[in-house]
Amino acid sequence: MHPEGFAMSARTGLLGVIGHPVGHSLSPRLHNAALRSQGVDLVYLAFDVEPVQLSAAVSGLRALGVRGANVTVPHKEAVVAMLDQLDPMAARVGAVNTIVNDSGRLIGHNTDVHGFAAALRCLLPDGARGLRCVVAGAGGAARAVVAALIADGAARITICNRTLERAVELCRVAQNWGPPGCAAVPQEESRTLLADADLLVNATAVGLSLDVKDFPLPVDTLHSGLVVVDVVYGTEPTALVQAARQRGARAMDGVEMLLMQAGCSYRLWTGLEPPIGVMRESMELEEG
Repeated sequence: MHPEGFAMSARTGLLGVIGHPVGHSLSPRLHNAALRSQGVDLVYLAFDVEPVQLSAAVSGLRALGVRGANVTVPHKEAVVAMLDQLDPMAARVGAVNTIVNDSGRLIGHNTDVHGFAAALRCLLPDGARGLRCVVAGAGGAARAVVAALIADGAARITICNRTLERAVELCRVAQNWGPPGCAAVPQEESRTLLADADLLVNATAVGLSLDVKDFPLPVDTLHSGLVVVDVVYGTEPTALVQAARQRGARAMDGVEMLLMQAGCSYRLWTGLEPPIGVMRESMELEEG
């Protein structure tokens, strides 16, 4: 529902998020709240797009004159080849989470790198500087996380992924992003990974599962010396966040990262400074 005083017309523009699944997404709520607060004649919707339909969906953005879109799991890497241009960060990371439609030219951006780095500072004022980091996952979200950790000055980055080849490929690409580089570890050898780690980031979609047993690292190795960040979110803390807190670790889900990257996307689409307070309040209302 739209707030009183807002009426769509034939001139109302369209924004949205493309992913699979997207039923849990808070993006429509926070973006529509921001748009209404600033009187912008746009609406933001969620589009559940299966991988086999991604190309058709991207073509639809052009055909329908959609102003822009967010891209989420599992499409952040696959969408890259379907766009006309990439901004420097998206080209570097090889993943896109924001599309801007510039008169029919679709330009891919990556605001996840900034979003993760800014969110991490809610728990760690110095970010990842000097930390020994473990990243679960090797997809588009993991690429953004690794890029942010390298930019922050992490001391060590280890990647664990269900498919080892994907982790090895991410490590290879990340060599070009600066020190310290990355090491890939097979999932079956992950039991000792967290013993001396400072930061664990889950960048897989497993966080959407209600069963912590689905997590690729053994949760019984979580400890109170860890900071844990799950880049996904739900209406309740994720199973990983709950398990980490039960073991005395500081932990947060992906809501703050969502908010920070959403502000960047909003600025790209509207040219306006995002009303972060309004966006945050809209999410708190949803959670309440």
